[in-house]
Amino acid sequence: MKFFHTIVSLFLFAGISVAGYQIVATINAPDADISGLGFGNGSLWAVDHVTEYAYQVDPATGTIQNSWYCADPFNPYTPSGLTFANNKVYIMVNRYNFLASCYMYDTSGNKLGYFNPAC
Repeated sequence: MKFFHTIVSLFLFAGISVAGYQIVATINAPDADISGLGFGNGSLWAVDHVTEYAYQVDPATGTIQNSWYCADPFNPYTPSGLTFANNKVYIMVNRYNFLASCYMYDTSGNKLGYFNPAC
């Protein structure tokens, strides 16, 4: 009987948890192959792993506010993720699913440096 109560409790909890969420708006992605998405300073930040462009997007309208080419010509890495923190855009890149690096950009797209995320 205890097992039955646990299952019923889980279903009730899941139903209550899901019931509070709703989609309030949708916008088109700024590019076709987005591999990273973050939010900060009132904007969505996205990176496309095929075109290797980073985008700043207005979350209310979907308008692209800024974009920049984020590939490094000396290191052929593929952008695989993005986050926004401390007023900086961090773009994770990797080659062949290993040898990862993380590049830091300011909100205008200027590269500030990079680091090895494994350290």
